[in-house]
Amino acid sequence: MAYRKYPFLTVEVDELNSTIIMDWNGTFNSAQFREAVKDCMDIVATYKLRYWLANSSKIDLIQPEDQTWTSKVLLPGLSEMGVKKVAIIIPENLYNHMAIAAIMVHGKEDTTFDFQYFVKKEEAINWFSQSASSDVAQQEEKMH
Repeated sequence: MAYRKYPFLTVEVDELNSTIIMDWNGTFNSAQFREAVKDCMDIVATYKLRYWLANSSKIDLIQPEDQTWTSKVLLPGLSEMGVKKVAIIIPENLYNHMAIAAIMVHGKEDTTFDFQYFVKKEEAINWFSQSASSDVAQQEEKMH
């Protein structure tokens, strides 16, 4: 179920699986992009979510200054909030694919989470659930 909707983004929160899911689709300007990303960061902080899924398959053009902002503000912020994994659904547009790859490369040194690219949303969700089940197993081991 949609938690928040923008003309270019639908945000879902899956509290049970500690996941935020963003489905990008439509055009946005720099201010709209940054406001939406900050809102998503606030949601992660409020719910203490551990997984960030950005469905970027239909994302609009991310301007170069927003790419820099994302790698300098968003990525370190997710690490500080305790996000464990970031999954990105690969954009269909080659330029946007390269832009997102550049964001991740430039921001990598300031992050503590694992990240991976996927073609399908279901694959990303499965990747998150593998981590969640190993976290539970580790907790059970510590208790014995």
